[in-house]
Amino acid sequence: MNQDKKNIEDVGEFGFIRSIMNDCLRSGGDVIQAIGDDCAVIGPYGGKVLLITTDLLIEDVHFMMGKIAPVHLGEKAVAVNLSDIAAMGGKPRHLFVSLAVPSHMAMGVLRSLYDGMKEICRRYRVNLLGGDTSSSPRGLFINVTVVGEAAKDEVLYRKGASPGDHICVTGTLGDSAVGLKLLKGELSAPRKLRQVFIDAQSRPAPQLKKAGLIAQSRLATSMIDISDGLVSDLDHICGASQVGARIFRERLPLSREMRTLCRTKRIDPYSFAISGGEDYQLLFTVPERHVGELNSLFRKKRIPVPVDIGEITAVAGIACVWPDGSESEIREKGFDHFRPS
Repeated sequence: MNQDKKNIEDVGEFGFIRSIMNDCLRSGGDVIQAIGDDCAVIGPYGGKVLLITTDLLIEDVHFMMGKIAPVHLGEKAVAVNLSDIAAMGGKPRHLFVSLAVPSHMAMGVLRSLYDGMKEICRRYRVNLLGGDTSSSPRGLFINVTVVGEAAKDEVLYRKGASPGDHICVTGTLGDSAVGLKLLKGELSAPRKLRQVFIDAQSRPAPQLKKAGLIAQSRLATSMIDISDGLVSDLDHICGASQVGARIFRERLPLSREMRTLCRTKRIDPYSFAISGGEDYQLLFTVPERHVGELNSLFRKKRIPVPVDIGEITAVAGIACVWPDGSESEIREKGFDHFRPS
């Protein structure tokens, strides 16, 4: 079938991105990385490079106004972009915000939204420099663009993983996916547990300190942040690096709250960990010979050591290793805007 006659839901979000990658550069002398990673990379300039990322949040697609406080929405809109900078091993510096706002939206809501943005910018020493504002015929649209920087030799890309590398994550998985189900009324939980999951969904924390340590060590071979889900984002690393992967199901890090809720509800917590999105932890690869050295650096800084969840293979595809040692291909995928869930 002619590609132009397909609907975007036929090819999916990432198929669409691949279809537009060619013929974008007109003078690419200083473009190190264009479409295809968490940030564009431009430079170098005096040993450093610019990192640029942008992200769009749309009401009733990425958030529900009645389910998230505007101040937390402001925080999240910035945090998900800072996480992209972290995924490349960089430091965020400047931020631009564009809004499309329904005419009936109260000024108090917008001020609260910006209070959240300003608070997280203060926390990470990022300048909010401007943007654009427009009316919206339906719903709130938030577009954030962040400019960061990194040492040229410390930037981490999705490409670079090699067979034998260990696959590591910087924190627990799946809590945000549970939080989304709670917000949508598809799951229930006691109040104390519920708040933990809602916070994971509504107030993600970009792992900038851990990213800096990984990048400065120069021991990792690739990195990405987990936004679309563990398997989906690992698949991005595998595709860019032309490798495959094996992950060990029982090694996937789960929070105490996740284990408690899933035990009570008699549901499988690993399904959330494998395909749930918006964890915003870092997923990276490191050669086996460097794992101990990297872990020692984390211990010296008194930062929790990353969790080793698997290994890169030469065979395409992502396999799950079960507790009995058997393997099966993982067919679950993470979030795709244009594919039915």
